[in-house]
Amino acid sequence: MRATDDAVRIDEIMSTNVLSVRPETPVSEVAELLSKHRISGVPVLDSDDVPVGIVSEIDVISRSGEIASDIMSHGVISVTEETPAEDIIEILGSRRVRRVPVIRNGKIVGIISRSDLVRLFSITRWTCADCGYFERGFVRPAKCSECGSEAIALHREPPGM
Repeated sequence: MRATDDAVRIDEIMSTNVLSVRPETPVSEVAELLSKHRISGVPVLDSDDVPVGIVSEIDVISRSGEIASDIMSHGVISVTEETPAEDIIEILGSRRVRRVPVIRNGKIVGIISRSDLVRLFSITRWTCADCGYFERGFVRPAKCSECGSEAIALHREPPGM
C-alpha cells in the first residue's frame, strides 16, 4: 500500500497483462479475443509494439472491414504511470473513451479502464488524523468535512472491506 499526499495515481491498479492485436489481425479474431476475455477493447500495436489504434466492441459491430486496421480508432489517447487518477477521469469523460493505454518510452505497460477507476475509488479513503472521519475520492480534501482539520492522509482499504 502506497500513500501520497496530493493525488491518487493509477499505476498501482492498472492492468499490466495487456492483450493486444496487430493491424493485420482479422476482425473475426479480434471479436473472439474480446468475447473470450470479456474485455471491451484492445490496443492495436505495430511491429515495434507502438500503439497505432484501439479496436472496441462498437468498432467490431458498427464498422466494416476485414482486419483490425480497417475498423480501429486511430489517434491513441494515452497516459503515463504518473498520471493522476483525476486527470484520467477527465480524459475518459471529455474524450468519451472507456480505456486508455499507459505508456512508458512509447510502449504500452498497462491499460486503465473505467472499471479500474471504480475499483480504486472503492478502496481509497482520505482519513482525518484528528477525528477519524474519511471521504472517498481521488483528490485530497483541503480539510476534514467533520472537524475542519487539515491533517488528512491517504489510505487504502483491503478489497472486501
